[in-house]
Amino acid sequence: MKSYPPELKANVVKEHVEKGVSCSQLSKTYNIPTRNIYKWVKKFRDSGENYSCFFNGPFNKNSIVSRGSKVPPVVYENSGVDLDEISRLCMEYPDLAQTLQALKNLVIEKDMEIRVLREQVEFVKKNLNQRK
Repeated sequence: MKSYPPELKANVVKEHVEKGVSCSQLSKTYNIPTRNIYKWVKKFRDSGENYSCFFNGPFNKNSIVSRGSKVPPVVYENSGVDLDEISRLCMEYPDLAQTLQALKNLVIEKDMEIRVLREQVEFVKKNLNQRK
């Protein structure tokens, strides 16, 4: 099953709900199966018509990666990122989606760098304590 970015899902649903474009027309325009668009519309309506439902899916507590994003949940939790604000801005400024993805990638990269540095610090501390 093909996966679609949350920004695309939100934009397709927005065209259907706010502009009245039919699901079959959207299917042709975006080359997405109609059943997927119906599922997205249902998800949107079930969420109380909140576009953020496409951006912050439920977290899988057994995995470091959330289902709604490729950014580990701990990164969002520790940084104080407001996912609702991000989704609102993506809907208000669709061209921000690419910038947002670039920032997500940067956050992941920096988080990994921090983890590596912490491991190095622990290694050095351990070796210094063994020498004493």
